[in-house]
Amino acid sequence: MLEVKYLEKGALHINEGNAERSMLYRYNVLKKDSYGTDIGICEICEHKVIVHAKREVEIEVIKRGQGFGLTIPMSDDERFFGMGDATRDTVEMRGKKIDIEVKNVTCYGPMPVVFSTDGWALVLNSTYRSQLDFGSNGGNTLKIDTLGGEVDFYLFVGVSLKDLLFKVTEITGRPMMLPKFAYGLTLVHNEQTDARSLLWDIRTIRDRDIPCDTMGLEPTWMEQNYDYTVNKSWNKQRFELPCWKSANQSDTFSFFYPMRKMGMQLSLWLCENYDLFYEEDKNVKADKENEFTEDAVIIDEHFKADVRVDKITVKDQPWFEHLKKFVDNGAAAFKLDGATQVLYHTDRLWGEKYTDGEVHNIYPVILAKQMTNGFRDYTDRRLLLYSSGAFMGIQKYAATWAGDTGGGQKTVTSLLNYAMCGHSNTSCDIEVSPAGLHYGFLLPWSQYFCWANWLYPWFMDTETEDMIRFYAKLRSSLVPYIYTMAYKAYAEALPILRPLPLMYENERKFDNVKNEYMLGDSLLVGVFDMNLTLPEGRWIDYFNGEIYEGDIVYDIPEGRGGALLVKEGSILVTMKPQKYVLEKQHDYIIGVYPSRNENTSFTLFEDDGFTYDYEKGLGCFTKIDAINRDGGFDLIINPRVGLFPGRPDNGHDLRKNSIPEILPPASEKDMTVEIHCTKPSRITLDGENVEFVRENGKTTFIAKTEGRGDKVLVYRIEY
Repeated sequence: MLEVKYLEKGALHINEGNAERSMLYRYNVLKKDSYGTDIGICEICEHKVIVHAKREVEIEVIKRGQGFGLTIPMSDDERFFGMGDATRDTVEMRGKKIDIEVKNVTCYGPMPVVFSTDGWALVLNSTYRSQLDFGSNGGNTLKIDTLGGEVDFYLFVGVSLKDLLFKVTEITGRPMMLPKFAYGLTLVHNEQTDARSLLWDIRTIRDRDIPCDTMGLEPTWMEQNYDYTVNKSWNKQRFELPCWKSANQSDTFSFFYPMRKMGMQLSLWLCENYDLFYEEDKNVKADKENEFTEDAVIIDEHFKADVRVDKITVKDQPWFEHLKKFVDNGAAAFKLDGATQVLYHTDRLWGEKYTDGEVHNIYPVILAKQMTNGFRDYTDRRLLLYSSGAFMGIQKYAATWAGDTGGGQKTVTSLLNYAMCGHSNTSCDIEVSPAGLHYGFLLPWSQYFCWANWLYPWFMDTETEDMIRFYAKLRSSLVPYIYTMAYKAYAEALPILRPLPLMYENERKFDNVKNEYMLGDSLLVGVFDMNLTLPEGRWIDYFNGEIYEGDIVYDIPEGRGGALLVKEGSILVTMKPQKYVLEKQHDYIIGVYPSRNENTSFTLFEDDGFTYDYEKGLGCFTKIDAINRDGGFDLIINPRVGLFPGRPDNGHDLRKNSIPEILPPASEKDMTVEIHCTKPSRITLDGENVEFVRENGKTTFIAKTEGRGDKVLVYRIEY
């Protein structure tokens, strides 16, 4: 008999009432049930659930072998989204058959969540391999089949896809905010890198004025290449550390110290085949001691206890434990290779309890959870953790990149489908071409990849290096905007990268647009194919100020690789580019793109950039409004409100501040204001004229925010 629970956020949880074992997933990813309001259930019997959304949705439950199935009639105009990185062929799923099975390259991060334009969503709460058939044979029935587990799924109703995404991520989890430096640039080194070349490359990228925040080392950083064990150590030939110092030191005798002095974060590559489920389950059978019989002629201690085939896992040691010494060295990021995460282990019983079929899909999430929480417990900080393997719930613990598939156009579809499931911190390897650079630097986070190549910017021709420098500086300047959008993703579930059908769901023409996406509230990015279908309204070229409407063929400016357009009626807070995000206090720039038809607003979010205090609502908020009036508009810069406390050095002074103190907010500085698309004749503050400069299609003046206290600044702009 099906059991139904009503949840707080307009959702139903339906299961067979005996799913405690197989729903390992529920306890580790989904929030526990809490009773709330009915969402309009009409009928519930042994094998059928009917709910009211924009239409009556009838779900039939069928028990099949070791698993179960669901069938849902589809309405004629219904469209479907979701599935994560289960397909790179389509964004709208109708007519497709989708496998939910973590696989190398073809299916790195499937997510069994369906969003319907008929006002309902379904989360399949099963870790087993499953298949969703959206009428691939031309029929009008959605068929869902799982290979194992008890009946268990969640239902949601909502007024829009955005509303459904908000409700679904209340259960599956909101995307975490990465540490602020992670929204700059990460450069992954060639495998032949050693300590000296690493430091010279940092010095080179600083001297060549290319903003960069994190440098990553590939498997050769380890003494044993591709070391899966908890005994890994630094490669003595490439990264030798003083023998008279402890393994977890980070002082002036190490290469970690000059890295820190040059403002560079360290990322380390990892491969995993560890049994995480002893730690996850905490309900482990004790080792059984065998008794020697009286008939034994030889008493051999080798036969005293059961033997384990798994030679990697230390049963009572969490995976993160052995990584603490590398965190003490200064590692602030880890890259999780697909490694054996994307392969089946058909002869393995995980945690002496779970079959591989049951936990294969969820392994990447459990790994990310244990690493992120381990780092949090050890440092009180956020970790930049990026994984190629994923499953629903990964957004709570890690970023992802598109795996070993480069940065071509197919990866765009992957990131769009992740976003439709609420996963925000996504990226791919940047391809060193004009189109690849434009795309790769305008993603939620950016990774420049040199694993087996020598495509470092300073080894390229002048034109290519100049383009890399331009886009790296553009990326740096956008960090305040992107970071604010990261907070919005956490608070409101809208991802940083937003598919057009999520933002304009009533416009069917956007259903399978794969060459455009919104980057936050106001920026539209066109990639690869420059035949662009623009949403309604006027869009301003970020590069040259040209104005576009409707369907266009975008003419890429010289030295650029694609389109970057600003929605008319936007306020963007950016900053002057810095060598790295944490180099100094930001010099903010308020970019105003006024609309004479509507008012606009932007709220800048600031916090310490490291801790989880944002989850407690700690941070600073500066609300900026553009309010229309006759003959112009008022630019209102409200006082900064809120606070965050900062942190001491966490007691790691033995390692010379590899985990240094975190400062509370500094005093406000003056901000630069840039007004686009109009030519003010006069600007005043409290009736006094404000000096401004008009050049390169914009009007610039200085907003006197420094030392203003609680004063609201109202700048009157007259046309």
